[in-house]
Order: sequence, then structure tokens, then C-alpha cells
Amino acid sequence: MSLEFELLSVEPYQADGQFGHRFTLRIALQERDNARLNWIERTDRPYVEGMAPDTWTDLFQLVHGQSMVFNGWNQSQDDSGAVTVSFVDPPSMRMEPYAQRTLQFWIVVLDGNGEDWAVWEGSQQLACSDTGAIVTQTLAQTANSSGDDGDPPYPEGFAPY
Repeated sequence: MSLEFELLSVEPYQADGQFGHRFTLRIALQERDNARLNWIERTDRPYVEGMAPDTWTDLFQLVHGQSMVFNGWNQSQDDSGAVTVSFVDPPSMRMEPYAQRTLQFWIVVLDGNGEDWAVWEGSQQLACSDTGAIVTQTLAQTANSSGDDGDPPYPEGFAPY
């Protein structure tokens, strides 16, 4: 059985001088034991220490113990057998004059059976006017693929291990 991400929701938000989106991805694994996650992002405006501009960075490896995005994955780490994991991510930035950001996602899950994999790709565009007002606020899925050969694709130039 091949895996597939399901994009459950994308909701724009604005609060406390920040704006962006809250989106939820879900994936059902047949075997959680030994499953692997790579939550890879690239942005022109880094927002976490250790993230370089315009470079693919595995955020799960960088901040998995500090980010609520990975709560479902982390809480299921001792499970075996079939599980469904949801990820809720709220990518945002401050509303400031001329602020803008492009954020790309490349999220990979390899099932614990070592064969089935899924990749979800998305892109967020955020931009403010000269007064800091929102002029662009989009988040879209750009690809959703899966396979059963144990060899998921990764962004060019990125080596997961």
C-alpha cells in the first residue's frame, strides 16, 4: 500500500502583528515503527537559528523537540503498527513595511516497512506594502506524490543522511 498526504485545511490568519497560514497535513502509516520523517523547508527569509537563506533545511532534525508542529509524530514514536499522524503548521511573519517571504516545503515520510513513501510539496508567499499592510498571503500544495520502492525523491542538492 502506498502512502499519501492529505491536506486537510489551509486557513489564513492575522494576529498580534503576525500573518500567515495555519495548515493541517495528515498521513496514515501502515507501520510506525522505524518510520522516517524529513520536514524540509527553504526560504529567502530564515526564521530559525541554524537555517540559511535559500537552502533546504530539515526542520525536523533542527527543531523537532522544540516545535509543536511535530507533536503528533513525536508522541507516536513508541507506537508500532498502523497510525495516523497529523501535522499542524502555522508559518507566519511579522507585518512590517516591505516585508516579504517565499517559503517552500518538501515533506517526506518513509513508512516503517522501508518501502512505502510519500512526498508533499507546498509554497507560501507573504508580502506587505510600504505601510506593513498585507498584499500577498497564499499557501498552496504544489505536488503530492508517493511510491513503493523505498527511495523517495529529495530536493536537488539535499542529502537526508
